[in-house]
Amino acid sequence: MPRPTRPPVRTRPWYAGPSLALLLLLGLPASAGGTGAAAPALVAQTLDGKPFALAGLKGKVVLLDFWASWCGPCRKSLPAIDGLQSRFGEGKFQVVGVALDTDQGAIYDFLDQTPVHFPIVPDPSGHSAEAFRVVAMPTSFLIDADGRIVARFEGGEHLKEEADAIAALIRTGESAPAAGYRVAPGLEAKGGLKAWQRGHLADPIMNLDGDRLTGFLREHIQASKEGAAGTGGAAGGGCGCN
Repeated sequence: MPRPTRPPVRTRPWYAGPSLALLLLLGLPASAGGTGAAAPALVAQTLDGKPFALAGLKGKVVLLDFWASWCGPCRKSLPAIDGLQSRFGEGKFQVVGVALDTDQGAIYDFLDQTPVHFPIVPDPSGHSAEAFRVVAMPTSFLIDADGRIVARFEGGEHLKEEADAIAALIRTGESAPAAGYRVAPGLEAKGGLKAWQRGHLADPIMNLDGDRLTGFLREHIQASKEGAAGTGGAAGGGCGCN
């Protein structure tokens, strides 16, 4: 049975109507996604069908957050990122979320339970994530008022540091590149696999839904995988059946 379509009018902010895919990506510099580089141009439509252009936010500090509803760390960090929008307001600051789900219904379902107050741009193709060279989920890019990337935060675990960086950038306007926070190289997506391709990289352990017994089983399976990946001894290893 096909999934029922969403009604054309919703009441929640930023995702009130039928979702529409990313339309266009332009101007990808060689250092796209790197600190100090101009942010790749992003022209799209939001989940509620409104036109969106990243260049239209020049003059504001922007936090561009790449996430997906199936990603456990994303689900945990998104409400906190929404809190950043509320804390700093829309005068000099704007959060934009790029949802990389291939199932748009899953985006609606998550936002029904966890509404946010910033625009959501759906990109099931992942082209925007490729342009920004996303290698981990979630990843947030801090962009200054001139449209340059000044920091990237991977893994959803550095919200205090993000808040401090946003406050400093709004206060001083300083656009010198900041280091940001990266995941360990071993946790990055490699080769042809992309961090937002759930079928390849999202382990069931990432799923926050379900009963406690299912959760315990997933944790056991994950521990077995980690043990199998080790070298024996205290680091684990062997057949993975521990």
